[in-house]
Amino acid sequence: MSIAPPNESVVEDRLAAAPPPGRTVVELMRDRATGPDADRPLFTALGAAGEPMACLTAAGLDARARAVADALLRTGRPGDRVIVPPMPGLDFHVAFFGCLYAGMVAVPVADAAGPVAAAIARDCRAGAVLVPDAAGPGPVPIVPRIAVRETVRASRDRRGAPVAAGPLAPALLHYAARPGRRARGGVAVGHGALVAGQAAVRDRCDIEPGTTVVSWLPLWHGTGLATALVLPLVSGAAAVTLEPAVFVRDPRVWLRAIEAEEDVFAAAPDIAYELCVRRVPVADRMRIDLSTWRVAAVGAGGGRPVRARTLHRFADAFRPGFFREEVFAAGYGTGGGALGVTLARPLYPTVAGHYDRAALARGRAVPVPRAGRGGVELVGRGTPLPGVGVRVLDPVSRRAVPERVVGEIWVDAQGGAVSRTGDLGFFDGGELFVTG
Repeated sequence: MSIAPPNESVVEDRLAAAPPPGRTVVELMRDRATGPDADRPLFTALGAAGEPMACLTAAGLDARARAVADALLRTGRPGDRVIVPPMPGLDFHVAFFGCLYAGMVAVPVADAAGPVAAAIARDCRAGAVLVPDAAGPGPVPIVPRIAVRETVRASRDRRGAPVAAGPLAPALLHYAARPGRRARGGVAVGHGALVAGQAAVRDRCDIEPGTTVVSWLPLWHGTGLATALVLPLVSGAAAVTLEPAVFVRDPRVWLRAIEAEEDVFAAAPDIAYELCVRRVPVADRMRIDLSTWRVAAVGAGGGRPVRARTLHRFADAFRPGFFREEVFAAGYGTGGGALGVTLARPLYPTVAGHYDRAALARGRAVPVPRAGRGGVELVGRGTPLPGVGVRVLDPVSRRAVPERVVGEIWVDAQGGAVSRTGDLGFFDGGELFVTG
């Protein structure tokens, strides 16, 4: 990679000169709600046994989002931050789009009433918190609470037009905090970047209106939100979601939800595929038909691993159910996973390489014949998505390093923003490998 290292003035120039991205999440939602598919099921939520428990068409979601937006605008103004905790069924979907319809910034949190949520609410100076009903907990008592269900029921005749927000306006503020962990500074993700990122995933994976996104990923996390809420809008697809706890308790619910659809995109981290191997009995594996699973995305940001061993184990375990290893597509993202950076092309063999472990510790990726005896197998995370520049730089000098030299991963995302990820990796043959 022979790109000049970024510096502060270069970053500022790029931000000023970059053309604004095209569409906003609200515009896509409105197009879907007023188009020919307005009355087609858009989002479906499954219960603990995989049974449908809630379903919303685009038109129905549009109406509910308008009601929530009206309530938010009676307590605040566009640009305010709004806490959005986990909610059952499709309440989170309504709350999230309600925030965006009001021109406000959604701040998803992992726990409605824990200390992390309270710290996030104070840090971002939240103007409101959305809860499913009036009895639901909230993170900060002094922040106005708006009950989604009551608001929708009581506001059928008060639904104004969505507030216009530009593509560069922030859509969500992501905090890298989980239950029991300390919140760190939030990362703003703009409308245009969110849309462009998922449009790139759509094009890389050929996701179409006949595709169904099946996801158990938590919606408070960037990957789950982008995959289950935004990707369907940019592709015309539908989405089926289930609670993360349902997947952890019984991964078969997720796999059977995939089996029930005709053309499926489903994403999960490495550990989820390993959990399927451990938790699904051998006798059940051949009873679940996974031939409809066309794209099995795997991986995330934060230096989290994608292990070749996991992919091989899953493919071997579920081959009796017609799962094909070539549908795996390893990827890498930033912004809590809301922004895709690299992604392998599905239906091609997974790129993996064996490298000398000791050399990697010294910052060099030296190929070896195979893993073992000092070698380690790494899975390639694909090539950069359209509109995204990826560089590997020396973290001290900020100069580009050659291929097979480990450095810090820097990303030029949609909209011209340049960010350093803090993750280490290297390029080999144009493929990005993440080492930690």
